[in-house]
Amino acid sequence: MFRIVMAHTHGRARWCFFLAPLVMLGEVFCDLQQPTLMANIIDHGLAKGDMAFVVHEAVWMLGFALLGLVAGASTGVLGSYASLAMGQQLREHMLAVALNSRKADGLAPATLITRITNDVTQMQNLVMMVTRGMVRSPMLMLGGIVMSVIVSPALAPILFVTLPALIIFMLVIVRRSLPKYLAMQQSVDDMNRVMRENLQGAKTIKSYVLEPHQRAQFTATNDTLLARSQAAAMATVTLAPVIQLVLNLGVVVALAYGGSLAIRSTISTGQIIAFVNYMIQITTAMIGTVNIITAFSRAITSAGRVQAVLVEAQGAVPMGSPANAPTGSAIQFDHVTFGYAASMPILNDISFTVPDGQWLGIIGTTGSGKTSLINLMTRAFDAYTGTIRIGGVDVQTLDLAAVHRKVKVATQDAQLFSGTVQTNLTYGAPAADAAALTEGAYVANADEFLATLPAGMAAPVEQHGKNFSGGQRQRLNIARAVVPDADILVLDDATSAVDQTTNATIQRRLMQARANRTTVIISQRVANLMHAQEILVLQGGRITARGTHAELLRISPFYAQLVQTQLGGGRHATHA
Repeated sequence: MFRIVMAHTHGRARWCFFLAPLVMLGEVFCDLQQPTLMANIIDHGLAKGDMAFVVHEAVWMLGFALLGLVAGASTGVLGSYASLAMGQQLREHMLAVALNSRKADGLAPATLITRITNDVTQMQNLVMMVTRGMVRSPMLMLGGIVMSVIVSPALAPILFVTLPALIIFMLVIVRRSLPKYLAMQQSVDDMNRVMRENLQGAKTIKSYVLEPHQRAQFTATNDTLLARSQAAAMATVTLAPVIQLVLNLGVVVALAYGGSLAIRSTISTGQIIAFVNYMIQITTAMIGTVNIITAFSRAITSAGRVQAVLVEAQGAVPMGSPANAPTGSAIQFDHVTFGYAASMPILNDISFTVPDGQWLGIIGTTGSGKTSLINLMTRAFDAYTGTIRIGGVDVQTLDLAAVHRKVKVATQDAQLFSGTVQTNLTYGAPAADAAALTEGAYVANADEFLATLPAGMAAPVEQHGKNFSGGQRQRLNIARAVVPDADILVLDDATSAVDQTTNATIQRRLMQARANRTTVIISQRVANLMHAQEILVLQGGRITARGTHAELLRISPFYAQLVQTQLGGGRHATHA
């Protein structure tokens, strides 16, 4: 846990992290002086009627109070800076790891959101506790014990009886609370998942009248979170009251026993008051320690969950530089096998070559591995056997920036980001000029509806592009992939939501814009593929047939059936 904190605390934040506890020691020292000075006032000032001594000691008490105030405020500033800076660095690191991870079985988005937000906040609270409470409470407690023994040694055995029992009790409570906080954090993950599904699938829920079912599911998840949160709270709820009770009983015993000693003149009134005040300080420190233990318990749980994200860095790949991008744009898969689970391959012994400047079409059954094939080519996943080359170079030897500069992909899931149309179209080419944006919109047939928007390219895009239809989002998605004019363009079922007329327009314009440029088209529509120089038929993770449109009509019953179903038996079906 502290390894994570230190790894993300640098420069000025690290200085603040170490300086804050030292400054806090000054506040603790000032607080510990007050009971002793008060005892002096009672025993040597008021008892003897020496007002000059009383004023002298009162001035010292005021000075220590002001010095403690400055030290405490400084500690708060230093601790807050270290905490916030650590949180900022940790969140950035976790997001970078999540985005760069190449593990097929990575963490789900719902749990990543919770870990990057809630768990990091818990670790920020821990840093605040370390720099302030973790120093103040233990040192105030230890200093109170030492000063109690020095000021009133006759009453010190009261502390030696109560404190060990309380410490053992605290350790037992901490051991019981840790697994309960872990279960609570897991329930927070579940709550985020259910909320995410309900909000993103609101239209589907309404269309199927699933509101009662989803409310019941949410209620069950919410009740589980409530129960686990209560169990975690109940695991530590007795700590503060028990500490308060035991130490207050200790104060009663100290007053009774100290009073009897004072009657026999073996202890002074000032010593009794000083001892009681140190007991109160010890009580405050132990209750503060309870809060620290609660935060520490949650932080330990959160640290484990944060570490689970950071471990993904072992499979993360730095973006690197696009400078080493190969000059050629040929694509080669050489005996590639891949699966999300090693025992269940999605792609099995895939081999094919796309010569420089040619078009490749890929068609197949649902779940046959078409999208996985593109994910491997763009290094979304690296855990596969065989070799994938772009321009004759193994992609695993290329920097991610080089691969992404070379290959642009438009997927079926047309993800748009809040901003404007222009900012979305320039994601792959920040320096693109107006001519490039206009050309990209034209090729994707997005110019048609953009012309109807008053703001044109400056039109706002809401989160996930929800102010555009599914077909419009897909056309903007295609335009975004076309604008950079990459050497290799991949369209993964990117026109599934557009009508046949619009689809035909997009295909015609693509053929004009991408003539003699390496292009890969994945589609369930035969019309999108029939002009490719080669078409692959994927079934069950294997290439079952390959060839031109005309060749596949003869050798692939599966392909011939698709053509018959979609195009009928006319001249379009046999046109190569």
